[in-house]
Amino acid sequence: MTSPSVVRIAEPQDRDEVWRLFLQLHQENGLFTLAPHKVDYMVQRCLFAAAIPPYDTGPRGCIGVIGPPGGLEALALVTIGEFWYTTEKHLEEYLVYVDQKHRKSHHARALIAWMKQQAELAGVPLLTGVISNERTKAKCALYGRMLPKVGEFYLYKGKVPEPTRH
Repeated sequence: MTSPSVVRIAEPQDRDEVWRLFLQLHQENGLFTLAPHKVDYMVQRCLFAAAIPPYDTGPRGCIGVIGPPGGLEALALVTIGEFWYTTEKHLEEYLVYVDQKHRKSHHARALIAWMKQQAELAGVPLLTGVISNERTKAKCALYGRMLPKVGEFYLYKGKVPEPTRH
């Protein structure tokens, strides 16, 4: 049974479920090999944001989740970022993912609305997009109905050999 499409902020007890959904996402859409230590660094910073000391200038973010602890159905991870050429901040989406068993829900819409709300609360623009080879057209159409479009992404790998996966 699918939960209502209500987003809450992930808490430390959600760590294992956040990882489970992230690994599903990476299996479906990962463009590059997984570096677990980097993922864990970001997840920890989001789940334990209050413990980050003020002198730490590393990334700040949060994870919005749908579903009860121990049974997450969807998540979005956003951070405060800035482009290399400016000091203006923006909310940067790292991922939006809905578990395959819950794709007939309104979870994706709820996560996009939540990201917009977070950007408004922070007083910064939201930068989000779709990087996917699965149902890309449908995903882009959903985003296009909810957000203004700015450009497109392309990936050229040329003759770069595929990395070995461990």
